Amino acid sequence: MTAPRRRFGLPPPQIHVESLDRNDLVIAALTRCRDLEDVLDIHGFDDDETVRRIGWHLAARTGTDFRIGRRLLQLLSKDGYLMPPPEFRLSRQTEPTEQQMFQAPFVTPYRIELWQSGSSPAEWRVNGSVYHKDWEPRIWSRLLYLNRAWGMALTADGWVKLGRRI
Repeated sequence: MTAPRRRFGLPPPQIHVESLDRNDLVIAALTRCRDLEDVLDIHGFDDDETVRRIGWHLAARTGTDFRIGRRLLQLLSKDGYLMPPPEFRLSRQTEPTEQQMFQAPFVTPYRIELWQSGSSPAEWRVNGSVYHKDWEPRIWSRLLYLNRAWGMALTADGWVKLGRRI
């Protein structure tokens, strides 16, 4: 069906990623990314670690590939919420100073999302309502580091305290 659509200049059919189950998503990933087996050196597709590797590989791409990868990772997470891996770090600073802890706004409820738009690569973002007199009432900022022990996140706008999760 895709070949005739291409011949007439029509876009490929849309994949409704949210409605697919884990097996269908893996099949869609293998169909869309034919070099996946060679790149990741995978042989079986039943275990969680292999599916997680496929998900992270596709999440690094754009468009439908990204959506398939993100959905696979969501299905593998315990509560359906996707979080950055523990080793995620785009900053050398991993702990806030006492002054930064005192001045950091409180963000509740908040959401951490793996975000991708257009041809730009995926990035982690913090989204939520901010409670602080010097900050805007909403935040939608790039995540640079998540300090799980302190319950704080370093964003492109500075440190924020994280409250209840959406």
